[in-house]
Amino acid sequence: MRKLLVLITTILCVIQFCPVYAQMDSLTQVGGELENATITAYREKRGNNSFSYSVTDVKRIATVIGEPDVMRYMQILPGVSQGMEGGMGFYVRGAGNGNNKVELDGVPIMAPTHLFGLFSSFHTDIVGQSTFQMGGITASSGNLSSSLLKIDSKTPALDKYSGSFSISPLMFDGVLQGYVIKDRLSFQIAARTSLLRPEYMMLKKLIGDMDDTGDLNPQMQDVFAKLHWKLGPKHVIDVMGYCSHDYFSYIPEREIDESSVDVAFGWDNRVGSVKWINTPSDAFRVETSAFYSYFKSADRQTEHTIENTNLGVFLAAQKTEKALKSQFFTKWKGISFNGGVDIRSQDHRPVMQKINLNVNQQNERKSIFKTAIASLYGEGEYVGETYRLKGGARYNCFLNEDNKAMHNAEIRLQGSYFVTKNAGLEATYDRLVQYQHTLEGLPVGWALDLVIPASPSYKPETSDQWYLGGFWGNKSIYATVGAYYKQMSNLTAYKSMLNQFSTRNISWEYDLVSGEGKSYGLEVWLEKRTGRLTGSIAYTLSKTTRHFEEINGGNSFPFKFDRPHNLNIQLQYMLSMSERRESRINFATYFTSGNNTTIAESSYKAEELPYWDTRLGTVPSMEDYYARTRIGMSSVNGHRMPAYFRADVGYSILWKGKKVDNELTISVFNVMNRKNPYLMFYDEDGWKQMSVLPIVPSIRWEVRF
Repeated sequence: MRKLLVLITTILCVIQFCPVYAQMDSLTQVGGELENATITAYREKRGNNSFSYSVTDVKRIATVIGEPDVMRYMQILPGVSQGMEGGMGFYVRGAGNGNNKVELDGVPIMAPTHLFGLFSSFHTDIVGQSTFQMGGITASSGNLSSSLLKIDSKTPALDKYSGSFSISPLMFDGVLQGYVIKDRLSFQIAARTSLLRPEYMMLKKLIGDMDDTGDLNPQMQDVFAKLHWKLGPKHVIDVMGYCSHDYFSYIPEREIDESSVDVAFGWDNRVGSVKWINTPSDAFRVETSAFYSYFKSADRQTEHTIENTNLGVFLAAQKTEKALKSQFFTKWKGISFNGGVDIRSQDHRPVMQKINLNVNQQNERKSIFKTAIASLYGEGEYVGETYRLKGGARYNCFLNEDNKAMHNAEIRLQGSYFVTKNAGLEATYDRLVQYQHTLEGLPVGWALDLVIPASPSYKPETSDQWYLGGFWGNKSIYATVGAYYKQMSNLTAYKSMLNQFSTRNISWEYDLVSGEGKSYGLEVWLEKRTGRLTGSIAYTLSKTTRHFEEINGGNSFPFKFDRPHNLNIQLQYMLSMSERRESRINFATYFTSGNNTTIAESSYKAEELPYWDTRLGTVPSMEDYYARTRIGMSSVNGHRMPAYFRADVGYSILWKGKKVDNELTISVFNVMNRKNPYLMFYDEDGWKQMSVLPIVPSIRWEVRF
């Protein structure tokens, strides 16, 4: 009993640290029945629209900071375009980054990344299985209009203890799992923290004040805890708590006669859930869950001028969500069914402020938008000898902040037919509805975006996607080829994304427009899963456009991340494998067309302002330049940046002991040190390119026991 009290106290402390509760609502098997019913499960799970992968798959990919990353795997798949260099933003079949949904045990995670989006906020050792769906998306998940990443955590072992800890130049982490009451009650706790701040302070102390240019404070942490309680053969209770924290600030050293800008931004996730699983028979199961989640992002910029006028811009987004869900799973005459009810209340608080620190004056904060969603859904699947049919529907009643109801129906259809023993065809249709808009300011894949709910002015986003393709596979090799077409409606965009950082126009309501989008493409996937040499090749040929009446003169224009060509190659070679030791080398290369941007194409001297010359000597040079010069801009996203190319390599060696295993991983991101363009700009010397990620070596040591 003392162990039980200690464990429950630990779980409550985690949830107190991140005051939240959350749910798990994944489409899992009914006592193994649903899983076993899919007779071609392996091929179809990794098929044209759905990819399941494990932690082993994840650890084979070299990353920018050397940490294994459960979300990095998606970027090697067909149909997925990466955002800015090295980031975790992913754009699936022409949709935006905010149209995707990431779930941890069924709970939506708004900001699933650390360090400007360079790696995910999920500790790899808590992950049991991940499934990425681009089509034929399960009906149990809603409020999305593109793709779904379902991350299912491990069930802690009921009969043994195990754990691990690792260290790299960036992170230190540890995991512990085991039982409190053998075969009845088990737990898992995982935590990570960044070493950047202490490393920076140590370096600053060693260097001294010679190069002291200010204070840098980067922070990254995440914590996960899970309690698995087997009450009996028919009842199980799972409790989960998760939180992540990112913060970055820079305060430059300021001279008396110089102006300066302080920058601080960050984001937090705080999530927790409780779920009761009731299995009255082998063919019937009911899962009832509840969760509470909290998300916040904030960006503050403060300018200190020579005249001691201190102005600032504050940009933030908050979302609180509470949910109750009940879902059943059953099987009848060879048909698998699941369905349920999902009720959620949401509070959105988008904030944009102009602040005058001298007089403590700021504009009024926007009120909280309170919304609710009630959903009924059902899904059925039948597997025959040569075909498989799956269909689902979801009905949503959305209440906006004015308590006005919006009714929408969603459809999820998927079918496959085996023409031969190893080859077949697959087709899907998905109609999806999303009840929130993500206003991307700078599309870099991290969480500094405004998130607003749908309203009569900005209706729910909808997408209709059709897919047709073929597949072939055996025990070692699997290949797919297919084409998709997607139509998107009620998209939102800024007339000018720079306005959110302006000290003049700080009201997002007056700078938004609604429009539509279209995307179509061809996808090819080839994978080898067995043997000493394994790997995959993915190629996507696509085109994506946007259309807004008040942008680009009402003409359609390319989506920023419309990359016509996208080629990813992943290879892993097992160098040695024995009872006591394993070693392998990994190689990856990425080639994509450059993303699109709007640039200045021309300039000309304008007519001088009357009496402007009388102020000569008092007007700063840049103000004088822009007063006399007019800039001609390209059409929106009318210029394509140079192509992106990167090669990564990695080496890992595992020593197996009787009780303790040690693994050393060495990786090099961008091994060719190619200067890929992050952005392009023009100054007095001509066009210039800025690159942010050169060659980045990393090393990681992990101990498992």
